Amino acid sequence: MKDALVAHHHELGLKGKNKDYFEQILARTLKRAMRQTGYTNIRRGFGRIVVDFGPDGQPDLAAERVARIYGIAYVGVGRRIEPDMDQIGDVALSFMTDEPFNSFRVRARRTHSNFEQTSQDIHEIVGRRIQRATGGKVDLKHADATAWVELFGGTGIVYRRRIEGTGGLPAGVSGKMIALLSGGIDSPVAAWRMWRRGASIELLHFHGQPFTDPSSARQAIELAQTLTNFHPEVTLHLVPLGDAQREIVTHTPSSLRVILYRRTMFRIAAELAVHRGAKALITGDALGQVASQTIENITTVDAAVPNVQVIRPLVGMTKQEIIADANRIGTYEISTRKYQDCCVLFEPRSPAIRARPWEAEEAEASLDVNALVGKSLAGIETRHVELPDPT
Repeated sequence: MKDALVAHHHELGLKGKNKDYFEQILARTLKRAMRQTGYTNIRRGFGRIVVDFGPDGQPDLAAERVARIYGIAYVGVGRRIEPDMDQIGDVALSFMTDEPFNSFRVRARRTHSNFEQTSQDIHEIVGRRIQRATGGKVDLKHADATAWVELFGGTGIVYRRRIEGTGGLPAGVSGKMIALLSGGIDSPVAAWRMWRRGASIELLHFHGQPFTDPSSARQAIELAQTLTNFHPEVTLHLVPLGDAQREIVTHTPSSLRVILYRRTMFRIAAELAVHRGAKALITGDALGQVASQTIENITTVDAAVPNVQVIRPLVGMTKQEIIADANRIGTYEISTRKYQDCCVLFEPRSPAIRARPWEAEEAEASLDVNALVGKSLAGIETRHVELPDPT
């Protein structure tokens, strides 16, 4: 019988006086992730978060959800126990006889506990009991199965199943940011990486409607839904860029179109950031990956928003590394589907690869840039995407 889980956070032990604040944010996020899983109580303390479940609770499902949350190092799902050697042994043995194994070990950890036996005593006493009952071989380094025992304060938990977490910091402790989300591979990974560093992120997707079909918007919604596995509530802004692109195509040199598209996107994103209280923009650029991502073009695009911090968490990564992350977080299959990307709308045959800021500014002189930004923002659609309740 499993009736509890224990979640250990990743980096919060290094945060000193801010640790309690970070733990509060993490606990609130866990509550949202565990909604409708039948938990009855959640308690912080002793460097861990402990969650109890009622008779109809789903601790295994809750543990899977909790392990994906930013800031969690690992999760154990098992049974709450009193600090009693017989009870510890009974529960440990019950878990270790659930599934067969060739080798095993016992790992005990005591935190602010007055339990009379030391961790080593627990290892030896519980280990002998398991060995007598199962005939398993003790292997302290490469065991097939582990009985974990955690004692903290006047209580504890025993578990066999331990799930590695996403790690990082709880989302929300590092400030608010806007992440530009295409339908492709890179930008969801960039957002995930910055969420993992504690950012509070809202997603912004540009689509080419009415000159494209709705496929990119649908793809962005599905990507946002996948990202709720790591943060249970995600805000997604859908912004039409098609009319602005038409003006750019009509009045500016074809070689600069992609750069001017991106400068317009950044201006729109910067305005949205002001309205939403965000302090930075996040993009999925990786240096040299495509024509718009040369250092010269990146500099020219950034020059459109000189007072805004632009963060590129993937800038030094290879495509293979980015794909590995996309597979890890579950976005790769979605991102590789065909869709009509606004960035390739009216794409020129020979885009500029070393555009300079003055060239972009000269081309934009024939545009009413503020009107283009305002019109796109007027058509914004905001969606709140949530992690689905268990079925």
